[in-house]
Amino acid sequence: MIPDQKQHWNEIYSRNAEFFGEEPSDFAKHALAQFRENGVSELLELGPGQGRDTIYFAENGLVIEGLDYSSQSISELNAKLEGRSIASRIKLQMHDIREPIPFPDSTFDACYAHMLLCMHFKENDIQTALAEIHRVIRPGGLVVYSVRSTFDPHYKHPEATYLGEKLYEIGGFVVHFFSEAMIRKFARGFKIVNIGRLKEGSLPRDLFVVVLKKTGPIEGAAVEGNMSDAFGLYQDFFDAAYGPGVLDKKTKFLIAVGASLAAGCET
Repeated sequence: MIPDQKQHWNEIYSRNAEFFGEEPSDFAKHALAQFRENGVSELLELGPGQGRDTIYFAENGLVIEGLDYSSQSISELNAKLEGRSIASRIKLQMHDIREPIPFPDSTFDACYAHMLLCMHFKENDIQTALAEIHRVIRPGGLVVYSVRSTFDPHYKHPEATYLGEKLYEIGGFVVHFFSEAMIRKFARGFKIVNIGRLKEGSLPRDLFVVVLKKTGPIEGAAVEGNMSDAFGLYQDFFDAAYGPGVLDKKTKFLIAVGASLAAGCET
């Protein structure tokens, strides 16, 4: 049985006060440079966890609203802020990003999310979250996020359990691995400033690091949504077929040949 992810994170944080380390992530340093270049002062952070990046941003003058669905995250981070001068720059509340973000339109200069969108969320959840992010940041505002990539060593790992839509469970954690095509598909209403790669941690994790800029309203959602659903089902079939131990090599080869021929046919 897959562990409840909210409870799982609460337990992980309670057992290890610095699960990801004490120092700010390399991604946060990359993000801060982007924020400074673009005059960001008010930041929405999704999934602050134990606060290593949150504290770093506050120490560098940003005002942060942090949303996390882990009660342990919120209590630990609030405890770390007690008596510190930066405490006034950080406000935290529990929130699940599958629900509407609890702020008015155009509230923030930017949004930051480090490995949050690649948690146990379906594609529809991710698309909804990004639409809400689009709503609460100002015109021209930035979205800077990282996600585990399909180049990651845990993607299609023999010990991982495939859950559909590039979602895999391994070691109690559910991860949604992103391809570059997914990042581009989810970028409606944004200009893609940059899609890069970054390695982090001892594994190491392979991340896509993404910088988006809000350019206008989200358009064409219904048409693109139908098309993305079709491609999503097609991709799910391949992910399932090519999963470890599902089919033999000869059958996989025949599927690949058939798909290649189908892709080249005119309709």
